[in-house]
Amino acid sequence: MATCEFQKEIDAIILDDDARQLVATAQEIAKKMIQHDRWGKISDRNSVSTSQIRNIFGTSKQIEMNLSQDTIVQSYNRLVLLKPKMAYANGRFNKKGDTIPGFKVLIDCLSYAIDKVDGNYERMQPFFNFLEAILAYHKAEGGK
Repeated sequence: MATCEFQKEIDAIILDDDARQLVATAQEIAKKMIQHDRWGKISDRNSVSTSQIRNIFGTSKQIEMNLSQDTIVQSYNRLVLLKPKMAYANGRFNKKGDTIPGFKVLIDCLSYAIDKVDGNYERMQPFFNFLEAILAYHKAEGGK
């Protein structure tokens, strides 16, 4: 798997619960998820759509809502299982060799963030906040 270019920033977000870094990094990742054509218009074909990340976000929200009911091991295992779900979504939306580069950035960075959570309860909420911020900035950047 490729590496996330925002590893240092994600370390600060997940390990140190750095909200300022979370906001800045989420915005940068969201920008990478939106591609523009040569005229400056958003390229729907080459940009990540909200529907492409809906399942990932939905699963993440379910894990977050059940955090108080489940054990930390159960919650973290569900979080780790987001990785194959993301790989599936990447394969599904990158058919015929056409790739959406911003989707790969999202998957690589979220996978790295999941690894940094490492079963630690205090690190889970920064992860959920990070994913939600990426989604919010994606919409703000013009994501459909």
